[in-house]
Amino acid sequence: AFLLFSVQPLVGRLVLPIFGGTPAVWATTLFFFQAVLLAGYLYAHVSVTWFGRWGPPIHVALAGLGIVALLLAPARQALASIGIDGLPPALGVIVLLGTVIGLPAFILTTTTPLLSSWFANVRGGDGQDPYWLYALSNGGSLLALLAYPLVIEPRLGLTDQRGLWLVAFVLMAAMLALAAARASPAIASRAKALAAMALDATTAPAPAITTTRRLRWVLLAAIPSGLLSAVTTFIATDLVSAPLLWVWPLAIYLGSFIVAFSPRGRRYIPPAIAAAPVMVTLLWVPFGSAGGWPVLATLLLELLALGIVTVALHGRLAADRPDPAHLTEFYLLVSTGGALASAFVALIAPLVFPDVWEYPILLIGALVALALTAPPAARRIKTAGRGLDFSPFLVGIRGRMLPYLAIAGILGFVLIATGSIAAEAGVRWLLVGGFVLAVGARPWFLAGTTAFVLVLATFVLRPSVDFRERSFFGVTEVRAQPAAQLVVLFNGTTVHGTQSTDPARRRVPTTYYSRGGPAGDLFSLVAPAAGRSRTNVGVVGLGAGTVGAYATADMALSFFEIDPVVIRVATDPAYFTYLSDAPNPPRIVLGDARLSLEDEPSGEFDLVILDAFSSDAIPVHLLTTEAIATEWRTVRPGGLMGFHISNRYYDLTPAIAAGGAAWGLTVMERSDFPDEAQRAAGASPSRWLAASDDPAVIARLTALGWTQAGAADRPFTDDYSDLIRYLHLGG
Repeated sequence: AFLLFSVQPLVGRLVLPIFGGTPAVWATTLFFFQAVLLAGYLYAHVSVTWFGRWGPPIHVALAGLGIVALLLAPARQALASIGIDGLPPALGVIVLLGTVIGLPAFILTTTTPLLSSWFANVRGGDGQDPYWLYALSNGGSLLALLAYPLVIEPRLGLTDQRGLWLVAFVLMAAMLALAAARASPAIASRAKALAAMALDATTAPAPAITTTRRLRWVLLAAIPSGLLSAVTTFIATDLVSAPLLWVWPLAIYLGSFIVAFSPRGRRYIPPAIAAAPVMVTLLWVPFGSAGGWPVLATLLLELLALGIVTVALHGRLAADRPDPAHLTEFYLLVSTGGALASAFVALIAPLVFPDVWEYPILLIGALVALALTAPPAARRIKTAGRGLDFSPFLVGIRGRMLPYLAIAGILGFVLIATGSIAAEAGVRWLLVGGFVLAVGARPWFLAGTTAFVLVLATFVLRPSVDFRERSFFGVTEVRAQPAAQLVVLFNGTTVHGTQSTDPARRRVPTTYYSRGGPAGDLFSLVAPAAGRSRTNVGVVGLGAGTVGAYATADMALSFFEIDPVVIRVATDPAYFTYLSDAPNPPRIVLGDARLSLEDEPSGEFDLVILDAFSSDAIPVHLLTTEAIATEWRTVRPGGLMGFHISNRYYDLTPAIAAGGAAWGLTVMERSDFPDEAQRAAGASPSRWLAASDDPAVIARLTALGWTQAGAADRPFTDDYSDLIRYLHLGG
């Protein structure tokens, strides 16, 4: 279990750079491992029911093949060359993961149900419950997830991690062989005993499992798994897409299994069931008012709520577990629910939904699952006389509202005290949620009213948009604001560009790119190199194409963009005209910028700008020393690079400065805070870095108010990136 859940963030980091660092990679990785888990549990069920005493030696042989697969797995540098061109991005992630870790991960997923079954055969006569091994397995998984960001990632590079993991897998296979040697004769002996019992007419057959009960297991497993993926995506969209954020929700999810399936942990299930409606209601708030939340408040709310809701649902699941004779079938159905929900979030929702609708659907699903499994007395509505008695809807209002008001009060204070742009909407949602919860004593009524409110919020009360489309890389929206004479581009909750609809101002760069800000400084410094008639500028990240406002007749612009939806919007004059107004049509290259820049000639650009956002996430794979080397190779002597690093939660300046210093670059920084007049003209606060090895360029930057950036003691590399130290919990 430790091996399985330490390899997930490891291989996620291996494939993340190939797909532009988008948070969707993590959701797809979660689905991959859920699907492998389903396949592993199916194999375990077949092994136990069909293979008999030959099951253990067959599994040991399979583990040996897993070792061979690990030895033949491609190195990190070769992953990008695997043939995934033309595949949808999600399918490409799955192909790469299957190539790197498919068979070993499959073997690891089978181990818990197989060992539990072997244990039941060896020790079942002692009356020992094998389900405690499920809690132990999740404990090992949880330990791995906590160890990865806190111990493994800060100290070991990816190459060392892969080497140590291989050694540990070989050790695990040896231990598995010892267990199989003990289990195989016990399975044969147990089979003979069961055959004798079957011939004994006095032995009562085990009760059959109904289809309704099986479906209930699938539902109770599916909703927590879906919430895990949805909450992870929701958080990672507004923060850096990294294992740090991918690990913690998964750790909480696994912890809920430990609580539910361990004898001591079951005492916490009743309080979790009582608190689950409160937590689901609180999860409305960031969904309805996303953007501008202090990171600590966001993380604590999301993770606390996820933990309580998953403990409640897994608690109901554990309470309904069957006799050990049906153990592998139970695990198979639990993994089926997990895989279905993960596929819904990672694969189906991005294709079917134009926005993140799966999140409210799963919140409603959690309340429905609690209602379906509630005691019969909690489902009935009593009547008084001829009228409807409303008192059952208010039963236990104090127990619901006191914790809700305590948490809501803290959230409201944080939002107002920090001046969050989400304060007004957040407080409004807290009030609506409080009212719904107050009358939500009956589980089905609470699920119905919650569904009604979320349907209104999703389809009626959301801001009107001129364009909305979802891709693997996020949700892209275009909103016209006639009163402000603006068209605004959003990706997730982050503004990716605006343009004035006033014909006299539509060529004026706005937001982070104003002429009086750092972007204006960078363009004022570039000039054609000797022997060139044009200035060549490369821009990583297209957005609304605002940089096109700087284009002149003697400038050639090249944009590198990974999301085809963004390209379609930026090049459509019905939405934005920065590109169509440029004197020379800009060149647009579709694909991950780092891979695309490898194909550019050396010294091609006078200026390269790194501005690749996915909502508020900055792809770290573009900021490693190896990436900076690739990017700097395309800059001519005497040129410079610019990094747009405006971010609500991370300050990556020291890491980038250290990466630039590794190649002899001096990195300068400037933070811009426009005054009221500049804001009225469309300027936004921004933070930029500039790098060059030319003393004359550095001197000109200094004259414009730039200062040298302090460097960290260790830069990001493809093999190492420690993000925790750059996180600002205050947002």
